Amino acid sequence: MTTSTPLTVRTELDGTPRPREAVLAWELDRARAALRLLKQRLGDDRMRELLTPDTTASDADLAGWARASGGRWRTAVTELTATGIDADGFLAWWQGRLRAGDRTALLAANPEHYLADSAGERVEIIETIGTGPARFLLRFHDDVPIAGPGHEAFPVRIGGTGTLADGTEVLRVMHEFADTPDGLRIRLTVQFPEAAPDLLPTGHQWHFACEFTNWLEAAHAAA
Repeated sequence: MTTSTPLTVRTELDGTPRPREAVLAWELDRARAALRLLKQRLGDDRMRELLTPDTTASDADLAGWARASGGRWRTAVTELTATGIDADGFLAWWQGRLRAGDRTALLAANPEHYLADSAGERVEIIETIGTGPARFLLRFHDDVPIAGPGHEAFPVRIGGTGTLADGTEVLRVMHEFADTPDGLRIRLTVQFPEAAPDLLPTGHQWHFACEFTNWLEAAHAAA
């Protein structure tokens, strides 16, 4: 049966009306719990094995775009402003989670974080880049050649480069932090090879917005 009448649903729990937004909020909370459980049960080795077809395909795509770009990069920027926590407070929590290899905290920030192994000198990451999971090794270092406008206003700058297993450089990041009178500013810059499709930089802007907002909330709750 088809109808042009819009669908409306009224929800009551023990006679108390509950708006659609409340049901969606409950669904989001339970979806996060379900994802957390599945990731914990799978573990890193099984996750790598499970996603090997995807990461093999993404290796070929990313390497091809890097070759076609000839060392040229395209840039996308995400900016966040938060109150209730300063840069030192956030960085102490975030960098502490990385040093501790806190798999739960690192994976929980984004539903498309599949693996985040920070036990070594580089962080092994499997997350969605573009349309599917990709695996890369992220190394944080000081000489990443990214300097956005007004970068002097950000006292803390944390750069990194992401490579495939064969050493091909496929992304660069710069995370910048500065205090405000009641919180902090964060500027998150990502660079992909110029030949990569638009979905990579634009998708990663939303990826950054999701994961860093969730990390800010976790850091604030832990303070």
